[in-house]
Amino acid sequence: MSWTLKRKAQALLAAEEGAVRKDWGGKVSFALVYPNTYAVGMSNLGFQTIYRHLNAIPDVVCERVFLPDPGDVDELRRTGTQPFSLESQRPLTDFHMVGFSVTYEGDYVNVLRLLGLAGIPLRTAARRPHDPLVLMGGVCAFSNPEPLAPFMDFIVVGEGEELVVELLAAYRDAYRDREEFLGALTAVPGVYVPERYEVSYAVDGTIADVKALGGAPAVVAKRRLRAVDAFETIATVKTPRAEYGHMALLEVGKGCGRGCRFCLEGQVYRPVRHRSLDALRATVAALARQGETRVGLVGACVSDYPWIGELLRAVEDAGMELSVSSLRADSLTADLVGALARGGHRTLTVAPEAGTERLRRTIRKAITDAQLLEACDLVRASGIPNLKCYFMLGQPTEEAEDVEAIPRLAERMLARLRVLDPSGRPFGRLTLSISSFVPKPWTPFQWAPFDGAESLAAKLETVKRGVRSFASVRVLHENPREAALQALLARGDRRVADFLELAAGHDGDWRRALREWDGNPAHYTTRARTTDERLPWDHFDVGVRKPGLLREWERALADAPALAEAP
Repeated sequence: MSWTLKRKAQALLAAEEGAVRKDWGGKVSFALVYPNTYAVGMSNLGFQTIYRHLNAIPDVVCERVFLPDPGDVDELRRTGTQPFSLESQRPLTDFHMVGFSVTYEGDYVNVLRLLGLAGIPLRTAARRPHDPLVLMGGVCAFSNPEPLAPFMDFIVVGEGEELVVELLAAYRDAYRDREEFLGALTAVPGVYVPERYEVSYAVDGTIADVKALGGAPAVVAKRRLRAVDAFETIATVKTPRAEYGHMALLEVGKGCGRGCRFCLEGQVYRPVRHRSLDALRATVAALARQGETRVGLVGACVSDYPWIGELLRAVEDAGMELSVSSLRADSLTADLVGALARGGHRTLTVAPEAGTERLRRTIRKAITDAQLLEACDLVRASGIPNLKCYFMLGQPTEEAEDVEAIPRLAERMLARLRVLDPSGRPFGRLTLSISSFVPKPWTPFQWAPFDGAESLAAKLETVKRGVRSFASVRVLHENPREAALQALLARGDRRVADFLELAAGHDGDWRRALREWDGNPAHYTTRARTTDERLPWDHFDVGVRKPGLLREWERALADAPALAEAP
């Protein structure tokens, strides 16, 4: 093992509070892997929650593994060191199970890179009896796991707080060999065993059928947590090296009732389940007793929490400062913005998503320009110096006017923000964060085509050119080619696994892999889907009904009938 990397891991552990160290004797060992950097993984509440719940099982030891930093990969190879766990520095191959928590499609390649660095065969068909069982969970596991399916022994479909207990009990009680155990797992609700499903394709490249084998269910139903108060979702391991390491993160509930037509989270976490005010008060009080000084509220739409005013008072009464990531402009209140200002917030973030009210109505985010300007007034009155706005390019029915309206709206907001607040403080900066629309499964826009990297780049240039003369406006944006990769992986089927394997073999160089792959990316990205096409994720049930999605899709297209026909 590399002593350089071991010392680095020990330094990370030494800076933490709350890590779990358990003796391995007689226990089922579980490597919980976040396929991105330590800083990103340790800011993920789902990852932290499963870590805590697994270690709460007496005969289970769970340890964390992260993607090595870029400079550490050469050191791993030079010294023949496998990726290893943080807690005991054991290699991945020492564990009974290797579970990946996958939140972003962009991390798919990292999953395979980690397996490759560990010497674990990538494809399930090539695994040997002594290899660990490889699984995945996280939101990607129940949106569309098919591009990763050939690499996974099984997949946890849904919210895992209860399911992990059942999973480990099944392993402890029933494991004799790999095939027997995987066969038994097909009977566990919420567990998907990809090798028990045979996919066939039509002449035009679409999916013809998915046939369940060996007693596996024809449709795998997502597990959802009903009693959210029974499972506290907080960051239990604190580290200054996480992206949000300066605060205690606290989830206020699961799901969002707004129904934005582009939003995956708003669909797959239905029904909306809020943690009770009493439960959150108890958690806030416990955090205060532990010496926490700042709490970050997490949820799909925190400002929609029904008892947000009372929760704000609970946080302030506990002597803690408040932080929230993004807020709905139409649910902002003076009390909420004031609490954020008193908590030291220097930037307030809202998400208009589109430059015109027409397009906002189409995507079912009916925020008016007037409400956005009122949000500017609240920001100024509170003394928060900066405002950040999320916009998305390439959405269905978008026209040139919608893109050109973004700089015009920014100009109006900037004029409102430049009005001096009562204390005479000048405004700081307006930031436009521009992303590219990617059609996601389980949303009304799952049939829409991806706009294409070149078209998105041209639209992005329109926005940047439109605000170039505004000294106080900054534009942040992703690379549209990265969005094209996300579209391929979000909408792909099992044939995309070949591309992922190529990219992993080239140390994550997915551009080179795309050039070498004999598949057709446009088949998955810029091609519009007909509403009668079988989609790669149709053998899952995540609680979203296709007739409802289709109805919303047709409503969105009402003003642009040409988009309703596939090319």
